[in-house]
Amino acid sequence: MPPKRFERIERVRRVLAGGRAHTARWAQLAATAGFYDQSHMAAEFRTLMGVTPAAFFAGRLPSLQHC
Repeated sequence: MPPKRFERIERVRRVLAGGRAHTARWAQLAATAGFYDQSHMAAEFRTLMGVTPAAFFAGRLPSLQHC
Protein backbone atom coordinates (compact mmCIF):
# COMPACT_ATOMS: atom_id res chain seq x y z
CA MET A 1 0.00 0.00 0.00
CA PRO A 2 1.41 3.40 -0.91
CA PRO A 3 2.23 5.67 2.06
CA LYS A 4 -0.21 8.37 0.94
CA ARG A 5 -3.14 5.91 0.88
CA PHE A 6 -2.13 4.58 4.30
CA GLU A 7 -2.15 8.12 5.73
CA ARG A 8 -5.60 8.81 4.25
CA ILE A 9 -6.95 5.71 5.95
CA GLU A 10 -5.27 6.59 9.25
CA ARG A 11 -6.79 10.08 9.27
CA VAL A 12 -10.26 8.64 8.71
CA ARG A 13 -9.60 6.14 11.50
CA ARG A 14 -8.81 9.08 13.80
CA VAL A 15 -12.14 10.64 12.86
CA LEU A 16 -13.89 7.36 13.63
CA ALA A 17 -12.14 7.11 16.99
CA GLY A 18 -12.93 10.67 18.04
CA GLY A 19 -16.18 11.30 16.21
CA ARG A 20 -18.68 10.36 18.88
CA ALA A 21 -17.22 12.88 21.33
CA HIS A 22 -16.89 15.67 18.73
CA THR A 23 -20.15 15.52 16.80
CA ALA A 24 -20.84 19.21 17.45
CA ARG A 25 -17.25 20.31 16.78
CA TRP A 26 -16.39 18.98 13.32
CA ALA A 27 -13.74 21.62 12.61
CA GLN A 28 -11.90 20.77 15.82
CA LEU A 29 -12.03 17.06 15.03
CA ALA A 30 -10.72 17.73 11.50
CA ALA A 31 -7.73 19.62 12.87
CA THR A 32 -7.05 16.97 15.52
CA ALA A 33 -7.20 14.18 12.92
CA GLY A 34 -4.70 15.96 10.67
CA PHE A 35 -6.95 17.43 7.98
CA TYR A 36 -6.48 20.90 6.53
CA ASP A 37 -10.09 21.87 7.25
CA GLN A 38 -13.55 20.48 7.88
CA SER A 39 -14.55 20.26 4.22
CA HIS A 40 -11.38 18.32 3.42
CA MET A 41 -12.24 15.87 6.23
CA ALA A 42 -15.82 15.45 5.01
CA ALA A 43 -14.72 14.83 1.41
CA GLU A 44 -12.03 12.32 2.40
CA PHE A 45 -14.38 10.54 4.81
CA ARG A 46 -17.07 10.28 2.15
CA THR A 47 -14.61 8.93 -0.42
CA LEU A 48 -13.41 6.16 1.89
CA MET A 49 -16.57 5.42 3.90
CA GLY A 50 -19.34 6.13 1.38
CA VAL A 51 -21.19 8.65 3.58
CA THR A 52 -20.38 11.93 5.31
CA PRO A 53 -19.16 11.90 8.93
CA ALA A 54 -22.43 13.41 10.17
CA ALA A 55 -24.47 10.74 8.40
CA PHE A 56 -22.19 7.97 9.67
CA PHE A 57 -22.41 9.07 13.31
CA ALA A 58 -26.17 9.56 12.98
CA GLY A 59 -26.43 5.86 12.08
CA ARG A 60 -27.02 6.28 8.36
CA LEU A 61 -24.44 3.77 7.22
CA PRO A 62 -23.55 3.16 3.56
CA SER A 63 -25.29 0.35 1.76
CA LEU A 64 -23.34 -2.87 1.44
CA GLN A 65 -21.77 -3.66 -1.90
CA HIS A 66 -19.98 -6.71 -3.23
CA CYS A 67 -16.22 -6.41 -3.46
